[in-house]
Amino acid sequence: METLNVFLLDKLAGYLESDNGKLSFRYAEKYLEDKNAIPLSFSMPLQKESFDNQSTATFFDNLLPPDTVRKKLGKILHLSRHNIFGFLKAIGGDCAGAISLYPSELENNADFQEQPHLRELSKEEAVEILTGLHRRPLNIGKENGFRISGSGAQDKLIACVTDGKIFLPLFGEPSTHIIKVPIKDYPHSVFNELFCMKLAAKMRFPTPDCDIFYLNDIPYYCVKRYDRKIANGKNVRLHQEDFCQLFSVDPEKKYENEGGPTVSVCFNLLKKVHIDIAGQIDFLRRIIFNFLIGNGDAHAKNFSVLYKGKTAYLAPVYDLLCTEVYDNLSHESAMSIGHEFNFAEISRQNFSNMAVECDIRAEIVMNQIEDLIGKIVPAATELANELNIKYPCPIYNDIIQIIKHNAMQLTIKKQ
Repeated sequence: METLNVFLLDKLAGYLESDNGKLSFRYAEKYLEDKNAIPLSFSMPLQKESFDNQSTATFFDNLLPPDTVRKKLGKILHLSRHNIFGFLKAIGGDCAGAISLYPSELENNADFQEQPHLRELSKEEAVEILTGLHRRPLNIGKENGFRISGSGAQDKLIACVTDGKIFLPLFGEPSTHIIKVPIKDYPHSVFNELFCMKLAAKMRFPTPDCDIFYLNDIPYYCVKRYDRKIANGKNVRLHQEDFCQLFSVDPEKKYENEGGPTVSVCFNLLKKVHIDIAGQIDFLRRIIFNFLIGNGDAHAKNFSVLYKGKTAYLAPVYDLLCTEVYDNLSHESAMSIGHEFNFAEISRQNFSNMAVECDIRAEIVMNQIEDLIGKIVPAATELANELNIKYPCPIYNDIIQIIKHNAMQLTIKKQ
C-alpha cells in the first residue's frame, strides 16, 4: 500500500492510500481531535471511518487537470490517465484551494519547507516555457521541486508574478497567478477573457485582478489567484471547492448534458452549505450574465465556494469567455436554462421556468434580468473604449454585438 500525506491549510488532515489502484482516504486522528478542524470537502465530512474508492477517487480526481491535459502529462511522467494517485504524488504540491499532497516519507512536509521557494525566470526562460506549454503542460517534469496540479484545459503556467517578473514556486510554495497562452484555434482568446472578466467587475461581480502582458510580442492573459492571500507577509492558501467536488461528480461529467449538475441542483446545494440569500441571488445573476456574454462554458467546475473557517461563500468569478463569438464552438449553454441549452432559443420564459425549478419567485429572477440588461451594454461599450487605448482588439466589438443580441432576446416577451 502507498500513502500520501494530505495537508489542508498546511495542517496534516489525513492520508490518501492506494491499494493496488483502489483509493481510500482517512482523516488523521490528531486532526479529528482538533475542535477547529474543517472537512476536506462538503462531500467528505469529518469521520473516523475511511472513505471508499468511489468517493475518494472522485474528489481527488477533481484536483487534477482534465483528460486532454492529463494525457500529455502522462507521457512526460510515464503515468496512465487514470492513475490519480500517481499524478498527485508527482504534482499534488499546489492544488487549487488549500490542499497539498506529499509522499508520506516526507514527515510533516519538512523536506520541502527547507528548500528555496521561488526561482525568478529570465525573459528567455519565460518565453521558452510559455511557448512550450502545448508540449509540456504546466511546465511539469522539467523543474526540480515544481509540483503543481492546476485544473483547466487551456495551456497555462501556474506561477508567482511580482512587478512584471515571473517566478516558479518550488517545493510547496503557494503560486499566486495563472498565466494563459493564446488558444490557437480561437483568435484573440486572451483579450476575450480579459474583456469578459473586466466587464464582470464593472457589473459588480467579485473578480480577481487580471491583465495582459507581452513577451516577444505575444500577449498572455494573467490573473491573480482568488484562492491565495497575503498573511503576515507570506502567500497562504485559502480552502475552496468547485461544484464538482461539492457534488462528488466525476470531473469528466462537468457539463449537464453529460450528467453534471443543473442550475437548480447547484442553487439548492448553496442552501445546504448555508450560502446566504445575497450569495444565492449572486449565483443566479452569474447565470444570467454568462448567458448575456455568450459564455457556453460555464459548467460545474467553473463555479466554486471559498471557506472562511467553517463558513462557505461564493468564490469570485473566473474563466469567463464569450464562446459564441467562435463559430467552431457549440452555441449551447453548459447548464440548461429552464430545460433549454440552445442560446438562440433561451427566452425570459426559460429563466422564469428556471426560477420555479430553484423554488424562488420568478419576479426575483426577472428583476435581476432587468437590472443586468439595463447596465451591461453601456458598461461593455465604456470598457471597450478603455481597453482599446491600451490593448486594441476587434473582438471587443464582436462580443458587444453578441451581448446586444442576447439582451434583446431577453427583452422580448414571447407569447
